[in-house]
Amino acid sequence: MSALLVLLLLPALPTVQTVLADELQAPAPAVESGVPVQLGGETVFRIRARLGTLSPSERASIVERRLVELAATPFLNLEDLRPVEYDDTVEIVLGSRVITVVTEADAVAAGLPRAELAQRTAGNIKAALQRVRQATSWQSLLTGVLFSLLATVVIAAVWRAVDELVARLRRAWRAESSTPHSSRLLNRLDVLVGGRLREARLTALTGLWFLTRAGIVIAYLPLLFTFFPATQGLSRSFWEAVLTPLVTLWGAFILYIPNLLFILTVIVLTWAAIKGARLIALALERGVIVIGGFDPEWARPTYKLVVIFLVAAGLIVAFPYVPGVESPAFRGVSIFIGALFSLASSSAIANVVSGIVLTYTRAFRIGDRVQIGTTTGDVVEKTLFVTRLETIKQEVVSIPNSQVLNGTIINYSTLARTRGIILHTTVTLGYDIPWRQAQELLIAAARATPGIRAEPPPFVWQTQLNDVHVSYELNAYTNDAWLMPYT
Repeated sequence: MSALLVLLLLPALPTVQTVLADELQAPAPAVESGVPVQLGGETVFRIRARLGTLSPSERASIVERRLVELAATPFLNLEDLRPVEYDDTVEIVLGSRVITVVTEADAVAAGLPRAELAQRTAGNIKAALQRVRQATSWQSLLTGVLFSLLATVVIAAVWRAVDELVARLRRAWRAESSTPHSSRLLNRLDVLVGGRLREARLTALTGLWFLTRAGIVIAYLPLLFTFFPATQGLSRSFWEAVLTPLVTLWGAFILYIPNLLFILTVIVLTWAAIKGARLIALALERGVIVIGGFDPEWARPTYKLVVIFLVAAGLIVAFPYVPGVESPAFRGVSIFIGALFSLASSSAIANVVSGIVLTYTRAFRIGDRVQIGTTTGDVVEKTLFVTRLETIKQEVVSIPNSQVLNGTIINYSTLARTRGIILHTTVTLGYDIPWRQAQELLIAAARATPGIRAEPPPFVWQTQLNDVHVSYELNAYTNDAWLMPYT
C-alpha cells in the first residue's frame, strides 16, 4: 500500500524535494525586487523601474494583458520575437506588436547591460509563450486525461485496499481477544488491563486509517494538476503551501525540544509530589500518622487543597516555557479569559472559601443530624461548593456553602454521642390536676418511651401559669439524634 502511494506521488516528488532543499539550505531567502510579470501562474520577468508616468506595477499589468492576448492568438510565429534597439530604449516586439520596453533605468536596477537584459527578457517571453502553446495542445490535454484516469483508478484501488486491510485487522484482533486461554503476550497483557490494550490498538488503527484517507484525498488533486502543463504551477503552489508550514513547524519543534524537556520534568515532579501528598493524606486519615490538633477528617480536604497548590505551582514554573506565551495574541486571550472567569465565578469562589472554612471549623461531619436555617436533616455530602442534607422525608437538599457559613447551624449529633441531647415537649393541663401528679405522669411517660436514657433522669419544668391551665415542659435525655422525630 505504501509503495503504491509513493508511485502515485512520484510526479510531485521533484517539487517536494525542491521545497525541502530550499527550506533547509536557505532558511531566510532574499526577496527578489521588482514587480513580477506572470503568464499561466509563472513569473516571466520582473519590472523594476518607472517608465514616464507609469509605475512598475502599472507596466506589469499592461505587459501581462499583451502576453495573454498573444497566447490566445492562433498561428503565432514565435521566431519573429526579437529585441529592437533604439537610442534610449530597447523594444521587444513580435511582428508588428510591441510587448514591452527595456530602458536604461531597468538595466541599472537589474545590474545588467541594457542589451543583455533585453535579450534575457525576450528569451523568457518566448519560452513562456511556447510553454502556454504546449499546454493548450490537444496532445498535452489527451495525455493529461489518460494519466488522470489511470491515477484515479489506482487511487480508488488503493482506497479500497486500505479499507479491506483495516477491516481484516479489526476482525483478527477481535477474534484473538475473544479466544480463551490465548498464548499471545499482547492478549495476556490485554486481560491484565481489562481490555484497554485492545481498545487502544483499535483506536490507533482507526486514527491511522483516517490519516491515510486524508493523505490520499490531499494528494489526489495536486497529482491531477501535474498531468496538465497549464496547471503544473498550481500543483507546485499547493505543495509549497502545504510543505512550507510543515517544514517551519518541524524546525520550530526541534528548537523547542529543550523547553519541552523542562515542561515534562515539571510535570513528572508535580505528579510525584501529588502521589506523595496522597500517601501522607491516607496515613493521616487512617491514623497511621498522628499530628496533634489535626483531625483525621481534615486529611482528605487538605489533600485536595495541596493538589490545587501543587498544580498551580507547576503551571507557574512551566508557563514561561509554553510556546507563544510572549505573543500579544496569547496575552490578550489570557487577560480576556481571566476577566471573564473573575466576573462569572465570584459566587463560586465564595462557596469554595466557605466550604474550606466549614471543614476546618468542624461545624459538622458526614452523618450528623443538623439544622441549617429552616432545613433539618442528616449531612450526606460535603463538597467545596455545596452541603447536602437528607431530610426525614428522604429529600436531598443542596445548600450553598456561603449560605451555610452565613446562617445558623444547630448540630444535634455532637453531644448526643457522649453527654446526650435533651428532647423536650410542652403539655398544658388545668389547675384541677395536682402539679405533683402531672409531673409524675409526664416523667413516667418519658421513661416508657424507647430511646430515652434512665440517667440523667427526665425532668419537668413549669414554664407558664396561664389563666385556665399550666404549661409543663417535659425534658428527657437521648443518645440517638437520628430518632429525634420518632422519639
